Amino acid sequence: MDQINMPVNLGINKKIPIILVVLVSGGLWFYSAFAQDTGNSTGLEKTGFGEKINAFDHLLNIGIAAPLTALSLTGATFLTRIAKSDSDDSTYLQLIHDAKKYLIKAFVLFLACTIAIFVFDFIELLTTSLIMVEIIDLAITYALLFAGFGHLVVAAKKMYLTQV
Repeated sequence: MDQINMPVNLGINKKIPIILVVLVSGGLWFYSAFAQDTGNSTGLEKTGFGEKINAFDHLLNIGIAAPLTALSLTGATFLTRIAKSDSDDSTYLQLIHDAKKYLIKAFVLFLACTIAIFVFDFIELLTTSLIMVEIIDLAITYALLFAGFGHLVVAAKKMYLTQV
């Protein structure tokens, strides 16, 4: 009679991280919307160039970066559970391992992009001459975003090769 008493409702423990991600993402989205709205009434000159920079700055926000962060982490977690299978095929295991590494790298890049968006939104709230800050903001956040996309593409290719 060496039975271990397990909790009856294990499903609730699996739902807590999902609920936390949804709550944090929702809060970040509201913060980003507030920061973007207050940034509209700043001292950025409304020239054609200033308007284009401002429009590109508002395209990428927390509503885009945070879900990408969560999805890449979810993919890496999923592949971690799959990699524990009883497959003896070394090529398959190597492809899964490589895909997991690229998903984790994408997660780190999307997380850095999300943090950079926060930092630059905060700086934009504090400064009056925004054109240089917004150019640096665009360069850093879009570079991180597209680098993360690149890692997602490589991970998808590795996962596709496991099915061939």
